[in-house]
Amino acid sequence: MNVLDHPLYTARLRLEPVTPEMADAARAGQTAFANVIGADAPADWCAASLGLVARSISNTDSAPTRAVAIHRREGVVIGDVRFEPSPRAEREFEIGYGIARSRRRQGYAVEAVNGVIDWLFEDAGAETILAGCDANNTASVRTLRRLGFWLDSNPGQTFWWVLAPDLRPARRA
Repeated sequence: MNVLDHPLYTARLRLEPVTPEMADAARAGQTAFANVIGADAPADWCAASLGLVARSISNTDSAPTRAVAIHRREGVVIGDVRFEPSPRAEREFEIGYGIARSRRRQGYAVEAVNGVIDWLFEDAGAETILAGCDANNTASVRTLRRLGFWLDSNPGQTFWWVLAPDLRPARRA
């Protein structure tokens, strides 16, 4: 598997892979993290996700498993995308995402996750991608459907979704 060692760019976002330095700064708090990443880190996103960023990488395992989504024009963190090899199968990844409350319902989740999915399929060798979401999280269900995921299973309160390259909807230019 290739390691994400460079930012990914979408129309509005820069997806910055979390480095050990960024994880250390996240452990130090909002201000230290904002200084290292070179972008404003809003309190609502930090409250929900800064701890996850801090735990997403260690100095002993420097391969990123999360990218922070930064609005390119505004220089503000709007969310993050997690991507990890699945323990179930080789060439399978699990993906998750979080968008700051103030940035929801503006297409950022689809845009950020699509950027990471493109990289996973084109460069990281992924054959399938899984995503889980709470059965009551209708916003995530809509997002996953827009991304082309198909419902795979429904054990209890969690829906599990699957995506393969041939399941993806045609991308608009």
